[in-house]
Amino acid sequence: MNAVTLVILANVLPSQVTYNDNRTVVIFAIVLMILNLLVRPVLQLITLPLTCLTLGLFALVVNAFLFYVVARFVSGISMSYWGALAGAILAGVLNGALSRVVRDRR
Repeated sequence: MNAVTLVILANVLPSQVTYNDNRTVVIFAIVLMILNLLVRPVLQLITLPLTCLTLGLFALVVNAFLFYVVARFVSGISMSYWGALAGAILAGVLNGALSRVVRDRR
């Protein structure tokens, strides 16, 4: 889903998100998956008070931060912070839609 999110963003917001080739997109998705597994839970725990105060909206900032960091880490991808925020929102929507489709099939 992360690779699909990046490709959609690059097509919808070409001034905010660009990538060189499909290999770069796959590397981006793998690195983001690893950071989501290892770093995201720690960041969510640290930012839990802010997340509670904003009724969960600060979780979008954490997700956008991870998108932005991975884009800076993986060469061949250029992403502004606003593009990362749009990516976090789009990833949430796509993951929610995919979860609903999978749940409905069961």
